[in-house]
Amino acid sequence: MGIALKDPLLALAMALAIGPVTAAPQATVAAPDARHAVERHSQKTLLKNWALSVCLAGIAHDTRDRDDANATASAYLESGDQPIEACDALRTLTQRYVERQYSGSIPASFNTMKCIDLFHSRELDALSDRLTKAR
Repeated sequence: MGIALKDPLLALAMALAIGPVTAAPQATVAAPDARHAVERHSQKTLLKNWALSVCLAGIAHDTRDRDDANATASAYLESGDQPIEACDALRTLTQRYVERQYSGSIPASFNTMKCIDLFHSRELDALSDRLTKAR
């Protein structure tokens, strides 16, 4: 918790008396390996997460965001037991949501909303069920 000093001269005097302040070294914490997080999902969840990631890549304007979403989709695909052909139907559904035209009380494209709507859609739920039961 810092102290607010209202007198600038007093604040300057205290700063000079204390001397230079250096930031405390930050501890480096290893990020969890993405593979471990993905491995605990059901096949249906992996397919739904793949579709969400592909949707986010489809709406991304920034190359880094698009690359990250595509890498995330790849991680979900690699962790699943579904053949790559299963993704064809998912990609078609995802593209339909990316191409939707939304409007609201403020001018915006609502691209993120498209992907959220996809993720919670009955269509994605039913398709993911059908694809996981086909295996």
